[in-house]
Amino acid sequence: MKRVFIKTYGCQMNERDSEAVAALLGQRGYAVARSEREADVILLNTCSVRDLAEQKAIGKMNLLGQLKRRRPDLVLGYLGCMAQSRGAALAQQQPAVDLVVGTQRFHHVPEYLDRIFAERTAAADRYDAELKAIVDVAEEAGSESAVRDHVGGANGERPVTGFVSIMQGCEMFCSFCIVPYTRGAERSRSIAEIVAEVEGLVAAGVKEVTLLGQIVTSYGRKTIPKRAGKSAFVQLLEAVNAV
Repeated sequence: MKRVFIKTYGCQMNERDSEAVAALLGQRGYAVARSEREADVILLNTCSVRDLAEQKAIGKMNLLGQLKRRRPDLVLGYLGCMAQSRGAALAQQQPAVDLVVGTQRFHHVPEYLDRIFAERTAAADRYDAELKAIVDVAEEAGSESAVRDHVGGANGERPVTGFVSIMQGCEMFCSFCIVPYTRGAERSRSIAEIVAEVEGLVAAGVKEVTLLGQIVTSYGRKTIPKRAGKSAFVQLLEAVNAV
């Protein structure tokens, strides 16, 4: 069983994305590593809000590249906002990188890792094999609903708190902020889908849920009509509170 270590930089949304990726990998037969040393795959889920966050991730990958020279079977990858904004340039500038996946394609990470390991196995029989990094920073309709899986805690128990992503993206385009370019346009999940996720968390023992989005008060403003004068976000809060 291959073991994956995910290091997360940045906000609670990134933490939630990392958890969802870990859950999907677990469903695919991968195990979550407790440290980089015991991992077969190391993924950096990155942040682009500040240059310092990007430089930390790049510096970390440089160190991991040195580790890969001693462990050539190691798989290294970038996920998240910096992966979205820089794309293929990351793999070009850091040849040790095998995978670059943007913010709307997290749910494809398991299949890409499967492909990397399969290609390496096939390449072992070919002296002239040249393996290229997989880069996917495409936009994908419905990707806001892909971040829904959760990871259990020790012995299968869940923590008492949980993050639930209710929307992705931002359309404010503030002059100082890169988020609209890394997270894309506003996309909101349905109230029913969010409530179902919260119900699952509550059934597993979670006592406190944090609703996540770039600007949560913008939730559903384009897709969910007002009811009795209540905005989509107010409707969502009432529905979640009733769980």
